[in-house]
Amino acid sequence: YNGEGELVEAIQALRGRADGVLINAAAYTHTSLAVRDALTAIQVPFVEVHLSNIYAREPERRHSMLASAAVAVVTGFGAMSYELALRGLVARLRG
Repeated sequence: YNGEGELVEAIQALRGRADGVLINAAAYTHTSLAVRDALTAIQVPFVEVHLSNIYAREPERRHSMLASAAVAVVTGFGAMSYELALRGLVARLRG
């Protein structure tokens, strides 16, 4: 998505259609209350995913607006971050 509003609309469209969400919100991770609010509003568990270790990057990238609402954060495993996040979310949903 090219804009924050587009991302928020895509998240809102998941209401009632998804049991869980994996999200790599890129720079919006660090700045967007709107993305966080959309994720919490749809009331499904979500996992925040990052290819790089955001905590080893610039200071402004070390804070996540999403993490405290997420069921988990997977960061720093490259493309494997998505697989790990999906496996964890599925296990969580199966309870």
